[in-house]
Amino acid sequence: MKTERVTLLISPDDKRQLQSLAEDRGITASELVRQAVQSFGANSVDETRELAALTAELRRAIPGMRKSLRDANAAAERAIAAMRHKPGAPARRVAEPTARYRTR
Repeated sequence: MKTERVTLLISPDDKRQLQSLAEDRGITASELVRQAVQSFGANSVDETRELAALTAELRRAIPGMRKSLRDANAAAERAIAAMRHKPGAPARRVAEPTARYRTR
């Protein structure tokens, strides 16, 4: 049951935008504001913090990931080189190495 009133001062442009958004959704401007408030909710603060923590963790992991990729690429290149130069081995066509991957 709706029993409280909130008065909100906004610019004429913001009011037109609010009414347009509400009309596009087939609801009143008041209902649009209620839905916006509910979707913003208290959980969004916790979710933002969690996302920030995950982002920081990922940023810390990136240098190690890059090193692992460089090491794997170097090992693959050594294996290809060894296959090319193996004495007594039958001649085999081995794919040419592609351009090296560049990392920042």
